[in-house]
Amino acid sequence: MAPSTRHLYPQWLRPGSARGAAAAGRAPDRQLDGAWRVWERLRDFDRRYATAVDVVIAVVLFVLCSGWFIDSGAGITTPSLWLVAALTAPLVFRRRAPMGVFLAISVVAFVQWFVTGPALADAALLVAIYTVAVESEWVLVLAAAVILEVGVVMATVRWTPTGSDLKSLVFLTGLAFAALLAGAVVRALRSQLDWLSERAQRLELERDQQASLAAAAERARIAREMHDVVSHNIQVMVTLADAAAAAQASNPGRAAEALHEVSSTGRQALTDMRRMLGVLRDEPAGGDRAAASEPPPLSPQPGLGDLDALVERVRGTGLDVALECSGRPFAVSGAAGLTVYRIVQEALTNALKHAHEPASVRVRLEFGDPDISVRVTDDGRTDVAVPVPGGGDGHADGQGQPLGNGRGAPGSGGGHGVAGMTERAAAFGGTLVAGPRATGGWEVAAVLRDCKAPAAP
Repeated sequence: MAPSTRHLYPQWLRPGSARGAAAAGRAPDRQLDGAWRVWERLRDFDRRYATAVDVVIAVVLFVLCSGWFIDSGAGITTPSLWLVAALTAPLVFRRRAPMGVFLAISVVAFVQWFVTGPALADAALLVAIYTVAVESEWVLVLAAAVILEVGVVMATVRWTPTGSDLKSLVFLTGLAFAALLAGAVVRALRSQLDWLSERAQRLELERDQQASLAAAAERARIAREMHDVVSHNIQVMVTLADAAAAAQASNPGRAAEALHEVSSTGRQALTDMRRMLGVLRDEPAGGDRAAASEPPPLSPQPGLGDLDALVERVRGTGLDVALECSGRPFAVSGAAGLTVYRIVQEALTNALKHAHEPASVRVRLEFGDPDISVRVTDDGRTDVAVPVPGGGDGHADGQGQPLGNGRGAPGSGGGHGVAGMTERAAAFGGTLVAGPRATGGWEVAAVLRDCKAPAAP
């Protein structure tokens, strides 16, 4: 654990915090917050300067127990000073080997029990047992407690410090128990702090992972939308521009009309792109912030009601497109309507871009509450087009080798149209199949589940 981990704790996990107090149904405790800060600072200092702290403890205990402050007439003999030093000096290594230091001091105390009387330096045993309770395994803590209690009994039998065996036993046992209890409390508090730190780090990691997943999902969503919008509108514009160039000499009016459609389609594409990418704009600086506080008006995402306009736009390229509906229509959710629109849009784009000399395209919607079936077929030639395993809008030859993008345009680059449509259908628990028809042409068939809009409250 790092020397300072307060910055890792969630605000509501910090004792004394206002949110933690509110969650517990009480007012914030300012004194507890101050005590918590003091505890953290002391703990950080103790960890950072552990060796220096242990040396200071040993020296202070030696000085206090040497008798210099009790009798300045040099009434303490040299052997007594050596005994005090032997009891207190091992405390310098108490954190490196807690049980070893306790046993060493216990041996010195046992020798003291034979050769001399009780001394204040025996308090080193309490410091040692405290350190064992904080640092060592519980089995060693129990063993140390048993050894210390045996020493208490021996000291009571031989010295009777309080003048009564019972009082001496209770008094010395109480001191030993207090040292053990203090060590257990500090151990539990330290364990709790370490757990909180680990939990805070885990929460931060999970938060970062969730943010990364959300960002990846959003990028994928924007990529799908951009693919559908850009590929469709650019293909329509290219087809219209080719028609205008072909009709410029023989039919100038038709050429002008086609160019007007190119302009209209381009504006529609720009509008759609601004709507999708508007959330990614950087915040304006300075005086532009006031204007940025009022977002520009955005048209809603397309749905089933926009299919007629989509079909009319494709008809402007000269391709005969028919839109048919069967079944009893019902109110669909916005997401389902957008999915149907994008699947039809991508299928029409593929027909414009990849079909070989198509004369007509047929779009059929079948409503089967709460499901919707979408089928888009064209009559273009598919003599070199076969489906690619695993999805995608490429095709393969008889040996399974890719021939090109889409439905038979060798060398036109990789595409993701069918994969994107499949993902959209899968989002509604449905399926999508795209491939050549036995009678000629290409077909895209999708089934979307549970498309019905939720009932109004």
